[in-house]
Amino acid sequence: MKIIGIDDGENIKKINKKKIMIVSIIATVLLVLLIIFITYCVNKQFRDIMDKYVLMKNVIEDSTNSIPLDENENNNIYANDKYIAILNNNTLKNYNSLGKLDGELTVEISTPITSSNGRFLLIAEKGQNKIYLISGNEIIWKNELEGNIDKIKVNKNGYVAVILSGTTHKSVIETFDSSGKELFKTYLANTIAMDADISLDNQYMAFSEINTGGTQVQSIVKIVSIQKAKSSEEGSIIYTYGEPNGNLITNIKYQEQNRLICMYNDGIYAIKNEANEKIVNFVEDNVRISFADIELNNHVFRVVEKTSLLSTQTNIEIINTNSKKTNIYSLDGALKEISSYNDKISVNMGSEVHFISTNGWLIKKYISKQEIRKVVINNNFAGIVYREKIEIVDI
Repeated sequence: MKIIGIDDGENIKKINKKKIMIVSIIATVLLVLLIIFITYCVNKQFRDIMDKYVLMKNVIEDSTNSIPLDENENNNIYANDKYIAILNNNTLKNYNSLGKLDGELTVEISTPITSSNGRFLLIAEKGQNKIYLISGNEIIWKNELEGNIDKIKVNKNGYVAVILSGTTHKSVIETFDSSGKELFKTYLANTIAMDADISLDNQYMAFSEINTGGTQVQSIVKIVSIQKAKSSEEGSIIYTYGEPNGNLITNIKYQEQNRLICMYNDGIYAIKNEANEKIVNFVEDNVRISFADIELNNHVFRVVEKTSLLSTQTNIEIINTNSKKTNIYSLDGALKEISSYNDKISVNMGSEVHFISTNGWLIKKYISKQEIRKVVINNNFAGIVYREKIEIVDI
């Protein structure tokens, strides 16, 4: 057995002091980081300084990759999956995040409407009959439909819903699988279809319609079982909700867990398990709602503007449709344009763009020397559109 001597005891004391010092340093660093984090969360002025000088979130015009544009061309510009897509003269050109041309497709459309989801881009001729489903640099399928295309929607799996007019019915909704095979048609003889969407598991097609035959316009939402509708239209509608207060429905979108989000002129509602719940209100005293959107993943947002004699403050309220938790991003001034993709929001203020996440935090701020015409956004980067170029910003 070893007997600990005086020297050994002194060594143990030195070791213990060293351990205490290391633990104290680590604890101090963690405490400082915690204080910085809490201050960053609650103090906007401190957060702005950190974003600009420490986290380097500010991006200046001409410091990024860009795509040149011909001002004389009629350029239709979109962001989808991993590309900025430019459609003109029946040619769709895909540019990557470096601003390099990655592929071209022949798309015979002059007045396009689009829907994008994940790797799919759906393009149709507004008021005509041509439609294309595209993934990357490949046309998955194309078709010429019977009727005039009013609205289109694609889900993340490539299932497609198309609203048609100009037939013997007021509206027809045609549903396709990802290969372009027609699954079924839904005929509306006395109502007009406003929007349609397909659930993330491909089990349901929901559509909204308005009935103009009564003393007031009535908005109705119906959910169709795709499996039943493939066999027979009769009995395929498994849920119907008629809005009793005369509010007009504008958009619908499926989120996770087959939660159907519906936007009316008075607010945003969620339908799940045959229950309808209002989650966002648009009608409040002394509150101006300038924009609202339901296209985010499992979130929705509304934009509240507060105007005084000298200034305008804009609050973007982002609501989780499952937990109902609200995150707020505030900025000075009135916004020009706002758009969203998956879990990101772009806010165009005219000469700068704020890219924010659904937690209400700034991802990046783009500062321009001139007026910004438009912003297109996908999950990884955005296109800042000017007359003569598109600047690409990683987000």
